[in-house]
Amino acid sequence: MNLKSFFGLGKKHKNEINDEMVKELGFIQEVLNIIKQVSNNNLQPLKINDLYNEDGITTIGISFMTLEEEAEKLVVELQSKIKHLGYYAFMNERNFIKGNKSKCRIGVLKGNEQFELLKILQTNGDNYDISNDDVISKLKQWNNRFPFSIIGADFDWIEAEFLVAPSDQHIQSFAKEMYEFCPDIVEQGTGNIEELIEEIKETKKFYLWWV
Repeated sequence: MNLKSFFGLGKKHKNEINDEMVKELGFIQEVLNIIKQVSNNNLQPLKINDLYNEDGITTIGISFMTLEEEAEKLVVELQSKIKHLGYYAFMNERNFIKGNKSKCRIGVLKGNEQFELLKILQTNGDNYDISNDDVISKLKQWNNRFPFSIIGADFDWIEAEFLVAPSDQHIQSFAKEMYEFCPDIVEQGTGNIEELIEEIKETKKFYLWWV
């Protein structure tokens, strides 16, 4: 099963970014120029449904749309160019469009620490009583054992690419840990632990989402 099909979130980002927004977000011109170099589309605000804001919506960064097939490459390219400047790029939203092609929103935040990204996005598994702090704590534990780079996230899902993938000796126990922490990746995704293991081996990535 293609797990990415679960990530069509359908947010609205109608207005384009303007100078006032850029100033409020604290983005430097160098980073804006780099983003514009890789994006053929207009830059828009990156907004979240803020759990701690009475207004509901908070603008946290800058975003643009691209085709799914190009998204991961662009994220890796952007991370290599802006992370040392104090900014983080990641995939944030996916939607299906005409012709069965998928689109992806790429977001850029000020800040270059991947776990701070999850704090800002308020990523959680509330349906399983898993808080944002729980998510961050668990991923830090995993990262200490099997270092990874987060390349996509939102309030209820995470996609990461291993820098050091679990060995054959450890992958089964790791997959079981993933299932215990996030049952939906099996129950709504691969169907069983064995398929989850094969997916991790094949992609060198892992996905978490809480439906």
